[in-house]
Parts: sequence; structure tokens; C-alpha cells
Amino acid sequence: MPATPKQRAALDFYCRGLMEEAKGRLICIDGAMDGQTGLPVPAVQEFCFLQLRMLCELIALGCLIAHGDLAPGVKLNNLWAADKIVDRLEGLHPSFYPHAMKAGLHRYEALKGGFLTKGQLLKLNSRCGSMLHRGSLKSLFTPKKLQQDHFGEIKEWRSQIGLLLDCHAICLFDEKTLVVIKLADRELNNRTIWRMLEGEQSMSEAFRSQRG
Repeated sequence: MPATPKQRAALDFYCRGLMEEAKGRLICIDGAMDGQTGLPVPAVQEFCFLQLRMLCELIALGCLIAHGDLAPGVKLNNLWAADKIVDRLEGLHPSFYPHAMKAGLHRYEALKGGFLTKGQLLKLNSRCGSMLHRGSLKSLFTPKKLQQDHFGEIKEWRSQIGLLLDCHAICLFDEKTLVVIKLADRELNNRTIWRMLEGEQSMSEAFRSQRG
């Protein structure tokens, strides 16, 4: 079954708006980690955690946008915090979260690990919040968090997000239709593209496994 006009408009915006922005934020992290900003180390790390926080929100908002056949209602439409969006969507559509894929010659395969899962997104969102707040009065007398070396942690989070978004699938509300998104298609000048699939049993099982 082809995409409806509403679904097509939602997925086009998902690719051209949210995923292109996500691509740019990943590039910003890479540049900062390579020392291209000229900023002191604490500021570089703070900048990277800010990008990671924004990426969490883009992924969560993307879960709303991509479901062109899902009417979230006023409460969801007004949400912006990643953790709150995930919590609300969980009740409406347990398989809403994207799953990382590997593109083969004739089909797509679901990856088993290494990418940012739903649980890890919530953990990262909370972690970024703690890193981007100055803290309580008590914390003023303890070593500053951003003066510590967090580059290894930042690199790992960036890697997990990159693997998730590079090629991922979204299970639509009917739990039969999958949309596969490639973040940068080489044949189309690295544009983000989407493709709708049906009847991919192995991929559907990967989404059902998220419910646990």
C-alpha cells in the first residue's frame, strides 16, 4: 500500500527538516571534538553535551512527526521534552521508537546492538541535563564536572546516535508498515531519503523486542 498524502508530507518533513538538522548537529560534534572551535576544553564539552541533548529531542520529535497516521492529540503536540514524548508515545504505540538497520543488496536487516536504544535515549537525555546545569550551592565547592575529561563519553554517545540514524526504520501505527530512512544517500548528494515497506517479518520482530 503506498503512502497516503498525509504520511508522505510527514515523512518528507521528517527527512528534510529533522534529520537534516540532526546530520548538522552530528557534524558540529565531530568538528568540536577535532578542536575546530578554538574554545577551552570545558566549553567544548558543554557544547557537545548541548548538541547531544538537542539530538535526543530531535529523535523524540521525529517519532511524532514520522507517524503521519498517528493523531497524538493536543497534549503530545505541545510537548518538546524527549523523556515526556517517549513516555506518552509508549502508551499509544509500543513499537514507535526507530530501530537501526543495515542495508543489504536486496533487503534491510535489523541491527542487534551498538545504537542508541529507547532506554539509552532517556539515560542520555537525563545525563545531558545534569551536565548543562551549574548545579546546587553545594556543588560549587566540588570539582567542576565540565573540567573533567568527558570526551570518551561524548564520543560513545555520538557513535550510538550516528549508528541509529545512519539507516533506521520506523514501525507505523498499524504495526505492519515500516519506513526505512537513510540519513545520507550517496546517489542523491547525501540527501536524507525514506522508503516504505510492508511484510518484513524479521524487522517487525525487532520492533516488538523494544517493548521489554
